[in-house]
Amino acid sequence: MVFFDSTGFGFVVVDGKKHGDLLVVGGRVVERELDVVKREFGTSHAVRESEVALLYKGKPEFILVGNGQDGVLEVDERFFEAAKRVGAQVTVLPTPKAILEFNLLSRNRRVNALIHVTC
Repeated sequence: MVFFDSTGFGFVVVDGKKHGDLLVVGGRVVERELDVVKREFGTSHAVRESEVALLYKGKPEFILVGNGQDGVLEVDERFFEAAKRVGAQVTVLPTPKAILEFNLLSRNRRVNALIHVTC
């Protein structure tokens, strides 16, 4: 089970290990390919279509998006449209709140997440 220990600008600590931006899918940590995101969008404050698809694998009940320490990551309608198709609930929170919510929900629910660790 994935457990978030802490976060700060530019990092998140998961099970004692420091990471950058990541996805949690089916209980696994997957590093985001920020170089690809930046090439595609010109910023790291966006989400690729392939990331959205990955977040909905395994029929999660909840998708949590940590949209950064200051809430800058943009979450567009694709998240909410996909949620309707699979019956998942999407919650977007600043990353410090999102990791706390993840730790609570994931105790007894299927939760996937996208965690952005900068702005």
